[in-house]
Amino acid sequence: MKTIDEILKILEEDEYAMIARPMTDDELAQCNADMVEVELNELPDGYADFLRKANGFAWNGIEFYSTYCVTDPDNDYKLMDIVSMNDDWTERFAEEGADNYVFLGRSDMDIYAYSIEKNQYEVLEEESFEAMEEYETFAEMFAEAVVPRMAAIEELSEETD
Repeated sequence: MKTIDEILKILEEDEYAMIARPMTDDELAQCNADMVEVELNELPDGYADFLRKANGFAWNGIEFYSTYCVTDPDNDYKLMDIVSMNDDWTERFAEEGADNYVFLGRSDMDIYAYSIEKNQYEVLEEESFEAMEEYETFAEMFAEAVVPRMAAIEELSEETD
């Protein structure tokens, strides 16, 4: 399985990948303080480790939120911040127990989240809010979300060459 570092290194070359600069410890502290201030859970350690490599990620329909809103200067694409998105998702899925999650990102109809109750990362179906996949680490979830799309693009480019 490819690691987060390997995936980011490969995608740095892709003009459509948005990989924000690494997060600082001060940004982490501020983000966690902002989350607590609006009665949300703090970031899980595994996701904080990811943000120290890339403070936000968007590529091929996949988004992982940053500690602040990031705009790509090349195309004005805006990646939302994790505090705003958690506030939105928690309100939207309040009846489903959203306050037991930290929402990390999304793709298509999936929500990437960390379950406080289960102490694991989950891929939730946006319409039903049901866990479709479960992972022990953020790195596993990230690789499972990104690598298949990388492979599909490689296959497509081989077919058109």
